[in-house]
Parts: sequence; C-alpha cells; structure tokens
Amino acid sequence: MSVNRAGPTFVCEFSDGAVTRMTTHCPKGLDLARGIKLSRAAYTSRLHNAPPAILSGRFEDDHGAVLEAYDAAAIEGAA
Repeated sequence: MSVNRAGPTFVCEFSDGAVTRMTTHCPKGLDLARGIKLSRAAYTSRLHNAPPAILSGRFEDDHGAVLEAYDAAAIEGAA
C-alpha cells in the first residue's frame, strides 16, 4: 500500500520559542517562501498574535531527516 504525501515538512522556530511543523506541497523542489507563509499563518491561527521573527527553519522528509536547513538571514531573504 502506497501513502501519498503532500510534501516535506517545514519546521519553523520562532523567537518566542514556538515551533510549527507544516507539511508543504513543493512540486518543483523545496519552496522556502511557501513554508514560511504557512508557518506564519499557523502561528497566527494558534496563538492569535502576529508572529515574531523566525530564528531558523528546515525541511524534513517523512523519516525526520533534514533535507535543507535555513538560518534567520536566509529566511528573511526569502520572505
């Protein structure tokens, strides 16, 4: 039996310590801007506040292996 996954998981750490994990559809390679957008929307939805700065982010596969990691500067440039 095959399981269809929407894509890799974007794990995002905010400056207040909150962490979001968002499955991110990436049809043409990893889409950092989409991961950031989804993470900020999830933060706002869950905590009812504007999201603070993002310290780091990374894409993981379904086994938890890191596909690509980003620091705050890379995230700021992509947002």
